[in-house]
Amino acid sequence: MTMGASMTRALTRATWFDRNGCLFWLISALCWAHMTGSAQGFTARSAWDLYTTALIQKPLLTKSLTSCGTNAFSDALCQKLLGLNATEEVDSKIDLERFVHAAVTGLVWSGPVTHYWYNLLFGKLTAPIKDPVVGLIVRIFLDAIIFSPVTVSGYFAIRSILEGSGFAGVKEKLSTRLFTTVAGAWKFWPAANVINFSIVPIPFRVLYMNVLSIFWSGYLTHVNSKKIATQPEV
Repeated sequence: MTMGASMTRALTRATWFDRNGCLFWLISALCWAHMTGSAQGFTARSAWDLYTTALIQKPLLTKSLTSCGTNAFSDALCQKLLGLNATEEVDSKIDLERFVHAAVTGLVWSGPVTHYWYNLLFGKLTAPIKDPVVGLIVRIFLDAIIFSPVTVSGYFAIRSILEGSGFAGVKEKLSTRLFTTVAGAWKFWPAANVINFSIVPIPFRVLYMNVLSIFWSGYLTHVNSKKIATQPEV
């Protein structure tokens, strides 16, 4: 493939992603505004106000829907970017089934488990700690040794169930991918959580995590989609 052809393919995919990604968020925001009776005079500021109000009034639902959206967005991005290196014979269309699985996992697992974990982490587990520096270190440590293995395990389990591989699929993924994926989480999240746990207001910590999860979920969905070779390479 020539360099010109490669650039053309990249620009085509970038245009597709910008158009559809922006359309996804625009439609979501407009639907929310319509349901709340705020479509008139709809602006970016009013959208943010609607979101913060929803976080206060329905925190679990709002965080779950946000995670659903970021997981879907991240999976689409991952599929298109990985497709840049694919051969011409490979179908460059989005795998809708995988896309939906990523979105559902965010809705029923990633969003809810993060919501409850943060309530526990900043509540009973560390609330008695008065020193802010010690509290930050303890929270980052607990998040790494407890939350990372739990959330990654749950992610692989939900994806396996949705894919129809059942317990055998869960067992295979946990035995072959859990350790390396958690090790990847330890390289990514502790640094990100220094900001999240010390600066970001409590209602927006899941949102902050979801924004960064655009990158992290892309990695997760990529690891989940890998096939384990059953035959040795010749």
